[in-house]
Amino acid sequence: MPNVYTYSDPTLSLWQAAVADVKRRHASVQSRMAPATQGRMTLAPNDAAAPPTKDDLMAPALNLGAAIKAGSVIAAPAVPGLSVTASAKSGSILVDCAKTAARFLLAEITGNHPQSDILTGELKDSKCDPLWCECVATYFAFKLAVGNLPYRPNQNPVIDLGQRTRIAIVGDWGTGDKVAINLLQQVASLKADVLIHLGDVYYAGTQNEEQANFLDICRSILGKNVLLVSLCGNHDMYSGGNGYYWLVDQLHQQASYFCLQNSNWQFLAMDTGHNDNNPLTVNTNMTRLMTYGTWAEKDWLLDKINRAGGRKTVLLSHHQLFSPFTSVGSVDGRPYAYNPNLRAIFEEVTPQIALWFWGHEHTLAIYDAYMNLQRGRCVGASAVPVFTNQQSYKNATGLETYGGAALPTWNTKAQLGNNGEEVYNNCFALMTLNGASANVDYYQVPLLGTAAKLPVSDQV
Repeated sequence: MPNVYTYSDPTLSLWQAAVADVKRRHASVQSRMAPATQGRMTLAPNDAAAPPTKDDLMAPALNLGAAIKAGSVIAAPAVPGLSVTASAKSGSILVDCAKTAARFLLAEITGNHPQSDILTGELKDSKCDPLWCECVATYFAFKLAVGNLPYRPNQNPVIDLGQRTRIAIVGDWGTGDKVAINLLQQVASLKADVLIHLGDVYYAGTQNEEQANFLDICRSILGKNVLLVSLCGNHDMYSGGNGYYWLVDQLHQQASYFCLQNSNWQFLAMDTGHNDNNPLTVNTNMTRLMTYGTWAEKDWLLDKINRAGGRKTVLLSHHQLFSPFTSVGSVDGRPYAYNPNLRAIFEEVTPQIALWFWGHEHTLAIYDAYMNLQRGRCVGASAVPVFTNQQSYKNATGLETYGGAALPTWNTKAQLGNNGEEVYNNCFALMTLNGASANVDYYQVPLLGTAAKLPVSDQV
């Protein structure tokens, strides 16, 4: 299984996106050249050093990301003793290049631009394989595209559901790898005619990633008749948002918030990703909705809820309203089990919400009623591998709860299984509309396996 660790860090995500882009370009060139090179002599392994693999090029980000995620403080512009992938031999040029790239990324993270320039030169002028320099150049190209994040206020994107009744919901799905492809094939086998993606196209939401990891795969597997929509996740903003809005235009979605609607139902999508574009540069990573001058996204959403008439409302967000497993953000340095910004917006209308689906956390959780929300559902484990020794279905400690209440509880029958070793299964939801009522089934998908329905469903 490919290593697709992800981190809430724009610098590391941009590097990962650059590596993926470089490798994709080279694979395309090699594929086109293959017919012309058949039968020709190739260099033996001893005649030239093998070029770094994708995992080798990813190693600096993975090692730094693991240290940051573990809470390690890395202040110096060097990372002594950095280990890289198993394919790299200790003391080799490959290890030296990986260490230099890691120091380059650390300089970028800490804003030490003179050091970043020096390390860029070291990679360029050393014996490192040119692929390292190409990754650096691609990284800077992506970084230059990051400016003022785009946003489209004052829109009223209402999309007619028509006669579509089978709605698949996936979260954090856009890895573009075999696991993601297999899961979408399982969705296609159930004849879904709408696909709602709860956000995050990895690693940084570049246009190449939005196309290759999302649009191309969806069109290839689902065809052109399936309605596609995608929410804005934090990874969709890490390259500046232009790639995500390119996708929005391809999907004729109009904006990062929208409403799918028929005479009985409305699915209201909000944009929680815009304000989680760089959690390292703000005082809190507690996300919120956008206000743009006198226009506020929350007002648009609340108006749709208050004017629903006889329609039932399903809310959609990338980020969690709450979680017992991990902090959803912090306020004044205190980790919270819920998002007070989202809670405040929807507090008065929560009883009118039939379901709220979110992702961001790479798990499946069918929550019991909590904070007046009858059905909160996390469907964020549609592709990214989650290791059982890094995350479990156990309550976190030290989290601030709403009004000092207990942490949310969940249906243990819907807990994801694993491959018998170390990686959880993936998941998706399938909501079937039947007039004014609906049924939601939840599926787990073993790695590259067949979807199996979990013994839990919602009747709404």
